[in-house]
Amino acid sequence: MNSPRPISRTRNRLVLLLIVGIFVGPIVLAWLFSSGRLALPGDELTHRGQLLDPPLDLSTEGARPGFSPLFRLQPSEWAVVLLQTEACAERPCGKILDDLLTLRELIGQGGVRVSTHAITGLPGAPERHATRVHPDSETLAFLAERLPSAGDSGPLPAIVLVDWRHQLMMRYAASGELSNIQRDLKRLLRASAIK
Repeated sequence: MNSPRPISRTRNRLVLLLIVGIFVGPIVLAWLFSSGRLALPGDELTHRGQLLDPPLDLSTEGARPGFSPLFRLQPSEWAVVLLQTEACAERPCGKILDDLLTLRELIGQGGVRVSTHAITGLPGAPERHATRVHPDSETLAFLAERLPSAGDSGPLPAIVLVDWRHQLMMRYAASGELSNIQRDLKRLLRASAIK
């Protein structure tokens, strides 16, 4: 009887594996990158914000009104806080807060562990952000003294990350790219997840 030669059967198997690899490989790679299990070389330990070393411990600074929403954070939660000296007008403060809220949605599943706030020097805020804006000039002055400057500009306006232990960890320029905050926040949320 004519039986297929073992060489052609092996070749057919290799061709089949190659075809499956071509179509399934990119999907597996995309999943590994998006889940954080795989990172590009040099990307895994870099941060995009200005890391405060040591972090500024807000719990030792007493009960300042601007800190009250930050003291309500539960374990593994983070706060993204906009700090600015003026009142929170529609532009730029209202737009930045809108972008930070969108950032929460872009983070995905971990976004529920992120709250967004603004500490301003003067009262006033767009109605949709009235519960997020906390006017407290004393707290703002306190933070301005302790935050590092960003290049030619002073320490404010800024966006900062605060963890559930009330430690101010990172600082970003208020006019900077939100994708930098998103990347750092995703990494911090993944590292601080309670399992």
